[in-house]
Amino acid sequence: MPNVKKLMRQVVVKHKGSVLYCDSAYLHEDRNAVDTFGNARMISDNGAVLTADSMFYDGNTQRARALGNVVFRDLETTLYTKSLDYDLVTGIAYYTQGGKIVDAEKTLESKQGNYDTNSKIFRFQNNVVLNSKQEERKIETNDLTYNTISKLAFFQGKTKITTKDGKIYTENGTFNTETQISNFKGRTRVEDEQYTIEADTLYFDKKNEIGYAQRNVVLINRKDSLTAFGDNAWFRGKEGESKVYGNALAYQVSKAGKDSLWIKADTLYAINRKIDSTRQFLAYHNVLIYRHDFQAKCDSLAYNKADSTLRFFKKPILWAKGTQLSADTLWLQMDKNQLKTLYMRLHSFMITEDTLKNYNQIKGKNITSHFKESSPRRVEVRGNGESIYFALEKDTVLVGMNRSQCSGDINIDFGNKNQLKRITQIKAVEGSFVPPHELKPAETKLQDFMWFYDDKPKRTDMVRNAPKKKATKIENNTNKEAIKTLKKGRQ
Repeated sequence: MPNVKKLMRQVVVKHKGSVLYCDSAYLHEDRNAVDTFGNARMISDNGAVLTADSMFYDGNTQRARALGNVVFRDLETTLYTKSLDYDLVTGIAYYTQGGKIVDAEKTLESKQGNYDTNSKIFRFQNNVVLNSKQEERKIETNDLTYNTISKLAFFQGKTKITTKDGKIYTENGTFNTETQISNFKGRTRVEDEQYTIEADTLYFDKKNEIGYAQRNVVLINRKDSLTAFGDNAWFRGKEGESKVYGNALAYQVSKAGKDSLWIKADTLYAINRKIDSTRQFLAYHNVLIYRHDFQAKCDSLAYNKADSTLRFFKKPILWAKGTQLSADTLWLQMDKNQLKTLYMRLHSFMITEDTLKNYNQIKGKNITSHFKESSPRRVEVRGNGESIYFALEKDTVLVGMNRSQCSGDINIDFGNKNQLKRITQIKAVEGSFVPPHELKPAETKLQDFMWFYDDKPKRTDMVRNAPKKKATKIENNTNKEAIKTLKKGRQ
């Protein structure tokens, strides 16, 4: 064989700082190349070590091709594959028949990839799986770039991250395998046993349980059957706090699957602290509330899970079964998901429209209204009580108007369909009965009367647009029910 030398036993070939060892070899002097066989091992000038059953090395291009049981070691990183091309000039190694890297912390596999010995960066493609041993974490994707020094993983395309606490689905972003800090761009979802958060971009610090989400946010609390939507959100797991803001909307479904409560506001804030068992829900600025049996409007709202009480602040108005209730402050106590007692404090006003479009009115300093089946059954007026009530015959003929003013208190009892049963007035009373032909429009309304029925929130008012971008398709079923409910609300 011309210009070919056969080398036997403990062969050593040196070239430009690299050393190649093997059992036997063919040296192609005219081509400046060598074929090696049996325990082939190359040590490059940067310290990387490549071993294989056989190896071909081209001295002109300084490229090596390793075949069979290939092992490539650089610092603490080891790559296993069937075949490998290694460019000693650029320091980049390539494989296309499946490979696996192993270090003290993790194992990473992919169909093809490359490794830069200078930057210490891996690029993996096709069926990429990264398993972390200590953290019990698994990353599955089709395109992953991993920096072995910074421990930062970059991924593009559908990606699934599974941990012992939950799962992450995303399409683009970075994940630090050491600090466990993630920056996701593209539709992303993070979920555990209790919570799910989904957004177009998401920052998540797993160790400190801190997250920030932007654009088309969906936050689900499965324990409380609460789903919230908004433009932006943040959450702090250790403090048990979360905030959704910017066109925020939340709805809660009762355990029976009925009576969904919708709340819309500029900002929604939830507290669920384990340390002191505090469980509160706050909404502030431009608050709208809708449920089939009552609606409300106010500037801000506080809900305490411990006593099942909704507190409305700054010009609150509540509507229940045709009755409008307003005061400086309203407290609504619930019992088994039903209206129980409404406490109205300062400048309290209660208005009910009858079948002839007359307005029955009750006014006082403080009013307490007791409900049954979402309708007022007993109303207690405390301080400066005033009332106007229109007497009807068979709900079709006006008999006259009762007007009374009391320096003390008034108790009013209602029957079904808000029909007046009894008025009990305490202390000095001034009252009059006015027949229909003597009624004057100015006398049919108490001072400060205002009817806000057109402002009452409707179901359609509570609906915001569903996320414009679709969530990642990888097992994407988290917010189907939420989107379904939103679409139903538009009808």
